[in-house]
Amino acid sequence: MNMLKTLTLALFTTVDAKSCTALAMSGGGSKGAFEAGAMWGLLKNDPNPEKYKWDVVTGVSAGSLNAAIVTGFAPG
Repeated sequence: MNMLKTLTLALFTTVDAKSCTALAMSGGGSKGAFEAGAMWGLLKNDPNPEKYKWDVVTGVSAGSLNAAIVTGFAPG
């Protein structure tokens, strides 16, 4: 999909939601490994998976790699 189509979809797509939950990950080499480990621990040990249904996932540098991996899984 080219950039114009993506932008058009983003601008004209509406969502009927009362809230929006976002996950933002920072960058910086070893911080990315820490974030991945921390997320793994939270997701595997928290009895309430509803907290991990993000509507938006974003990241910078190493965080963008983690964000790309997160988007490969279904919400929750």
